[in-house]
Amino acid sequence: MFSTYQRITSWDARAFGPPPDGSADRILSTHHFGDDLATCLVLERGDIVVVRGDAEHGGALVEITGSVDAGITAARWSPDEDLLAITTRADTLVLMSRGFDGVAEAAMTAEDLRLSKHVSVGWGKKETQFKGKGAKALRDPTIPERVDEGTPSPEDDGGTTISWRGDGAFVAVNSVERGSRRVVRVYNREGVLDSVSEPVDGLEGSLSWRPSGNLIAGIQRLPDRVDVVFFERNGLRHGQFTLRGPSAAKDAGRPIGLDWNSDSTVLAVRYEGLTQLWTTGNYHWYLKQEILTGHRCAASVWHPEKPLRLALAASGRYPGHELWRC
Repeated sequence: MFSTYQRITSWDARAFGPPPDGSADRILSTHHFGDDLATCLVLERGDIVVVRGDAEHGGALVEITGSVDAGITAARWSPDEDLLAITTRADTLVLMSRGFDGVAEAAMTAEDLRLSKHVSVGWGKKETQFKGKGAKALRDPTIPERVDEGTPSPEDDGGTTISWRGDGAFVAVNSVERGSRRVVRVYNREGVLDSVSEPVDGLEGSLSWRPSGNLIAGIQRLPDRVDVVFFERNGLRHGQFTLRGPSAAKDAGRPIGLDWNSDSTVLAVRYEGLTQLWTTGNYHWYLKQEILTGHRCAASVWHPEKPLRLALAASGRYPGHELWRC
């Protein structure tokens, strides 16, 4: 646990102009660059702020390097720190360079759903199904009796989440398509739409792409349980496991966060008062450790070089935990 901290700089948020609706601004992304010791803040109102240390004068330089008039819903730097992915309230994805020059911009529309070529493998309408003697024996067990339609979770907060693949070649955006369903879109570094996820009932806003690249994790909230569900890069569903502890009734309205560690061996699942660490083996998921925070866990960050070291931030407390391999 860190007992002391050092203030780098501070400023009056109103210096950037009063919010148009009178509400307080919110930091969506904080990223520190180790090479030039600059820190980039992306604010919900649309400002992109860079704080640079000034060792000569013992202070820091704060400047707005760009602004999005429509407002920002999510932001995430690529693993190589060369690209900043931003989603706006105008339903667009913007890719910016390290120098904050526009690289690409893509509109997120309902037309994107047509890119999905996933074939429904359900049994069709009930009245057209074969009900003769021995019908159950003829049924293909690999085909589900029911196919998800993308019914939204009643507890969905409507937020947007961005997650990059470990090599930075692709970025995934989890957002709500108005009047339709929650969708995970995958783009390449040029901002070209690569795939769209198949419909999943109860899908929520959490998103974390496994650094190795084979799975994209999300949260599905069902009436009787909460699952971690997986997608492939092409948008197809690829398995799931049920969480222990959170339930649809008890934890209603409480967002659940997901974070893979750097070597793709551990998935951190965080929700109010508790963070669980899950590992997999022989196609089965195991709960390896639970960390009680006592407060809502606001963020979790894995060490980029020490795969089993995790930092958690919860209600002003910053406990450090290390998971040792058994």
